[in-house]
Amino acid sequence: MSPLAAAELEPVQLTVSPDTVRSIGGITTLEREKYITIHATPGEPDITEEQRIYIEEELEAHYGRDGGVQSGQLQVTPADPANPRMPDVAFLKEAGASAIAERAAMPERYRPESMREVVLCTHPEWMMGIESNDYAEFGPKSAEAAAEFCANFLKYFYTDEDRPKYYEVFNEPFVKSKKIGTNVEEMSHQHVVTARRIKELTPDVLVGGYSAAWAEVEARNFEHWNNWQKAFMDIAGDDMDFFATHLYDGVNVKGTHAERTGSNIVAIMDLIDAYSYIKWGVAKPQMISEYGRIIKPQTDKEWPNRLKREVPVLGSFNGMLMMYLDHPDRMLKTVPYILGVGSWTYGIEGGMRSTEEAPSDFLLFRRSGDNYVTTGLELFYRFWKGIDGERRLTTVSDPDIRSHYFADGLRHTLVLHNMDTEERAVALDGFDGLDIAKVTLRRLTAENEAPLLSEQTLFGLPDEISIGVGQAAALLIDLRSPYEAERVQTETRVYASEYLKAIEAGQPIEFVFEGLPAGEGDAVLRLAIGRVPGLSLQPKVEVNGQTLEVPVDWSGGDQAGRPTFFGLIEVPVPGDLLDDAATTFTLTFPDAGGKVASAVLRVDRVTTK
Repeated sequence: MSPLAAAELEPVQLTVSPDTVRSIGGITTLEREKYITIHATPGEPDITEEQRIYIEEELEAHYGRDGGVQSGQLQVTPADPANPRMPDVAFLKEAGASAIAERAAMPERYRPESMREVVLCTHPEWMMGIESNDYAEFGPKSAEAAAEFCANFLKYFYTDEDRPKYYEVFNEPFVKSKKIGTNVEEMSHQHVVTARRIKELTPDVLVGGYSAAWAEVEARNFEHWNNWQKAFMDIAGDDMDFFATHLYDGVNVKGTHAERTGSNIVAIMDLIDAYSYIKWGVAKPQMISEYGRIIKPQTDKEWPNRLKREVPVLGSFNGMLMMYLDHPDRMLKTVPYILGVGSWTYGIEGGMRSTEEAPSDFLLFRRSGDNYVTTGLELFYRFWKGIDGERRLTTVSDPDIRSHYFADGLRHTLVLHNMDTEERAVALDGFDGLDIAKVTLRRLTAENEAPLLSEQTLFGLPDEISIGVGQAAALLIDLRSPYEAERVQTETRVYASEYLKAIEAGQPIEFVFEGLPAGEGDAVLRLAIGRVPGLSLQPKVEVNGQTLEVPVDWSGGDQAGRPTFFGLIEVPVPGDLLDDAATTFTLTFPDAGGKVASAVLRVDRVTTK
């Protein structure tokens, strides 16, 4: 929430429209396999059968990402006897056949539908093809050698039925480039070589990158964007099926402390989309293969004080997820950084380090003597347990209150999250047409500095509920009879042909949107703006001679303490001001400095079913 909007905290007005399906780029349902995930796989050797069943059946979580299986196999793969600089493909065929046979003996654990959803990646320290690499017998000492291993691993260690659908060439490579002895250009080139070889051997696999650890794209007036993400897209983008990013509240690897939950997340995503559209005429899909919160101080890590750390971590998981849920047509997968057992974190140095007394912040299961017990991170999954169905429309008066509504037969669910810096009351409206039998209120809050999931049956639907800072609530509404939707609101994103425009005082900036979808409905102009603190975030916005009202509020915090504000501000646009053929928006700022990174027009069209 901006400081200008903090004077009077009136109740937030939230209206549901159960009679209107919300279609986002054609997606109308909650795809749980895409969103309710864990950074783990069914094949992790330290996850017991009991723990696997708990993850899948009790928590209803889907698998997300594997950064280890390739690395282990790489290290034991010999060189080709005829070419010592290449991997021994015959060895990989034999080892792969053995791996497939082992999985076939455990069909309940290695279900093809679970294996397919895994994102495979590996680490540049071991896979970067440079002369100094001696991780495996053959190196890899070239991009071609690395690509040959990766492609043959995918081909021979899986069947067509259980091969993972997603492949990230590296995990967080660019922040490690100097230490490894390489650079952005060489790492990007290896993405190209690897993607092309994978497509030759396993064309069903989607390949992406660069799995950015440090997404401070606005740094140095967007030079970070130019030198890293844009450079990667220019070199490797033609061969990428998706672009992957890691987004954390706090500081990940390097950079300024960043509360990304809210406007910053979507500004980063819109900027990548906008440039993708300009280069290829399509916004290629994105993947958030890690997200959450990193708490740098090592204080309060010992149990039970660790519970204090779990409260903000859970708040980041839920807050970010609520943003990602608005982009199902853009997202292949989002993975909260919640590890399973994470035995590899014990005995290592740094922020991932675990001991029995002070486990890592990211573990679902922690050691306790000879046993493992769940941590408070399981509450993320318990909060979302059983929530599913068709998306229905909600409107809300304050962008700090994020909402999603799902209709699943006789169960309707309204999910809310508070991104404000204050507790907020939310007034509810729009439920009159429902024949309600039972209402349950589920909350993910905190008590005595520890996370708390509570659930209570209510005497009817409340007129208003309160939500604390960084906390979430879900109204589970059971109906006596189904409530069918009568209309569909389809959201379509339209991209301008230009982006990253410098701001000069009093000088108009134009964005033109062509080929708008025809029909009835309004729109939202999404402006990703990067400026140093103190400069205006309220340009004069005109369309077809009409001046639009620019909000003084946005989702999430005001980004105080960061050298540059970078966030998304949404400007409502009446539908009668749009020209389907071409609509031009003009922005004029009163002061100079910074950039309008991207402008995206979300067009909402309403039709009857």
